[in-house]
Amino acid sequence: MSNIPFTLHIQSEYQDMLSILIPIYNQDVRPLVYTLAKQCTKLKINYQILCFDDGSNEKFKEKNKELASKININYTELPENMGRSKIRNWLGKAGYFEYLLFLDGDSMVKSKDFIKKYIDALPTEVVLYGGRKYVSKKPSNQKKILHWKYGTKREALSAGKRNKDPYLNFQSNNFVIPEKVFRRIIFNEKMEGYGYEDLLYALELKKKNITILHINNPVIHEGLETNVTFIKKTENAILNLATLYKSGAMNATRLIKSYKWLNNYGLTDTFEWLYNKFEKKISTNIRSSQPSISLFNIWKLHEFIQKLKSP
Repeated sequence: MSNIPFTLHIQSEYQDMLSILIPIYNQDVRPLVYTLAKQCTKLKINYQILCFDDGSNEKFKEKNKELASKININYTELPENMGRSKIRNWLGKAGYFEYLLFLDGDSMVKSKDFIKKYIDALPTEVVLYGGRKYVSKKPSNQKKILHWKYGTKREALSAGKRNKDPYLNFQSNNFVIPEKVFRRIIFNEKMEGYGYEDLLYALELKKKNITILHINNPVIHEGLETNVTFIKKTENAILNLATLYKSGAMNATRLIKSYKWLNNYGLTDTFEWLYNKFEKKISTNIRSSQPSISLFNIWKLHEFIQKLKSP
């Protein structure tokens, strides 16, 4: 296991090429890494795969340590948990090729041409977002239905749909960015916990006139959370959003638009009265094996209103 990020790289017809950057937190990333390495080798491109462990449990560290002995791969265990934004910044600074491919550790690559699709889009001055999918089959664990259902309906969008609002639909799970752009625009490390660091980063790109181009090159999101955990993470995300909204840093999400609509028509108190009347049924439903995404969105709007009231 190495302490300093480095990598070997094979010679090819390219002067420079791809750094693949994978933050790890309690995931066995070996299948993902070996798939990516195989595709890069087949294409005969220069590449490095950097895997930074962000404070995982020992059982995952033991599995992933074998990566440290592989050519073109660097596995590094960080001394403490840094969080979603800071670890991406560390990875981005450690990557030394011309293009950076960020992938979440709970991703699965199904397409045999995954790397090729990105390579075919290079060279580029824009950010490329490949997308996210979920397995088509409902999870056997009934306690993970909410995350799967929400992700399938709200996140697994085609490139055509995502390109209609490219910044709002950006996520950091699977994107390529020119290294020179990332040097200028990094993730905001003041964001704590889970939620909206992706969108905040997209808005920074927008401010700097950096285009986000969505393409159909998705990875499958394997890290489904239980209903209870997903609700807790969503609550933290809503807190982040409320903080950003109050500071004026963000005002264009679907949740904010719904809140503004209620507020503009003087319906916020009416909405809250109705929500309180059905709160128990809504709370029970979104934690059940048959959650309603409509009720989940109503719960999110209620949470946002409540977080706005907090000092």
